[in-house]
Amino acid sequence: MMERRMGQSNKLGFLEIEAKEVESDRHQVGLSQFVNSNKVFCFSLFLFLCFLISTLVSVAVSLIVVPTPTPSTHAIMQLSNSINEIKIEQTQLLNNFHTFKAEHTSFEQRLSHSSASVLKNILMEQELNFQSFLHTLKAGMLDLSTELPNGADWYENYGHQITQAQQHSIKRHSLLNMVKTDDAAMVGSDSP
Repeated sequence: MMERRMGQSNKLGFLEIEAKEVESDRHQVGLSQFVNSNKVFCFSLFLFLCFLISTLVSVAVSLIVVPTPTPSTHAIMQLSNSINEIKIEQTQLLNNFHTFKAEHTSFEQRLSHSSASVLKNILMEQELNFQSFLHTLKAGMLDLSTELPNGADWYENYGHQITQAQQHSIKRHSLLNMVKTDDAAMVGSDSP
């Protein structure tokens, strides 16, 4: 009680400091009693903290001390050689592409000129095959008309239509034969 009175009467705070020191001494006594009663726990906590601090220091030092790997001159030389080889291959591929493009254009021109004559020959061959088919059909109809009753009338009606189809096919064949598709004539007609 006296300490409280002194703490209240002192306006400068000297006695209040002494009162606080007495309270802190009581806390220290409580802490020392805790440590004495839990020595194993405190010792293991101390070892764990030491281990943690040493690990953190080791990691920090290894990160600071270990330099970043620098590329070797041999690796740089290999990369530059590889880049040069790739550039050479690229120029070769570009040259091959331009050559191919020129050949392709030339081939397309030749193909367009020759395709007309090929198409003409195909159409002429089709007309000949069509005429042969019509001739065979007409012969088969004649044979069939002799075996059927009133077959002669039937043959006259349809035979006349087949004859007209044959004549039209012969005209188409002769017209196709007159078409000029010579490659030299086509090239000459394309030039100005």
